[in-house]
Amino acid sequence: MDSMVRFMAFMQRSAWWRFSLGRGGLIRLSAVGVLALLAGCQGQVTTDLATELPADPNIDQVVAYIRGVEFSTSGGGTKTLEFNSSEQLDLINLADDTGVLRLFTSEDLGDGSYTGVRLLFDADHADDAFVTNAAGTQYQLNIAEGDYAPLSFSIDNNSNSNDSFTLLLDLRKSLSYDEDNREYNLTPMLRAVDTNEMSRIEGNVSVTCPTGTTLARGAVYLFQGRDVTPDDIDGSGVEPFATAPVFTASSGGTFFYALRYLPAGDYTLAVTCDGNDEDPTTDEDLRFRNAVNINLDDKETITRDLP
Repeated sequence: MDSMVRFMAFMQRSAWWRFSLGRGGLIRLSAVGVLALLAGCQGQVTTDLATELPADPNIDQVVAYIRGVEFSTSGGGTKTLEFNSSEQLDLINLADDTGVLRLFTSEDLGDGSYTGVRLLFDADHADDAFVTNAAGTQYQLNIAEGDYAPLSFSIDNNSNSNDSFTLLLDLRKSLSYDEDNREYNLTPMLRAVDTNEMSRIEGNVSVTCPTGTTLARGAVYLFQGRDVTPDDIDGSGVEPFATAPVFTASSGGTFFYALRYLPAGDYTLAVTCDGNDEDPTTDEDLRFRNAVNINLDDKETITRDLP
């Protein structure tokens, strides 16, 4: 399927989700906001959810039930925020700029020093999770418990605060196919970024690919630190901090990418023409090209073409 067609389809589908789920969330959470004003000083948190596409461009749906989020604390404890009832989500619908989903708005959270966050999936709907490909074939989706994405904020109930985070679930790093059992496994790989400080890297790609490969199957990988030797996702050695597919423009046959929801820092950026071959459970020995260093500030959008 043409990548630009897929990209536009995500935008159309995600607008529906944002309206239908977001409207209900606002009604529910606005009442919480009124109670917060009556309660006086307290800490609150706002969380949004977005996703990055899986490596396989033939995947049309990744459907799961989410029931909330869980925060870890510096003291080893956890605190959760949960919906009144779990929400069925197609995670593919959240894979573009218009598809960000509000999970909680100014929700009360107890005092403490928070160090991590992860998504909570509904175990009661484990058998209802599935993946569908472009041919319409549906596969069972098994969901593992993911690690906490690092974050850092503190809440003191003696003072007002409202922290806001965007959670990015990278399906390229999280979703794998089990050929023996003909089913998919999701081990959530999440990052959390301060919504008020997050940045972005984007640009065109015109890298010359090796014989037998093409940018239409390409991907861009971002690694934390300067002068990093790029490697694929395999659970060992250097692992990418963020990934994004290379998209094909609808006219002109040009290629582009966008890495979203990034914190400030020093990074190494590289492109591979073998991006569709990625499997997070194995070492594919992907060939990376044109690695460059990038310094990213808070709330900055950098345009970096990859010639």
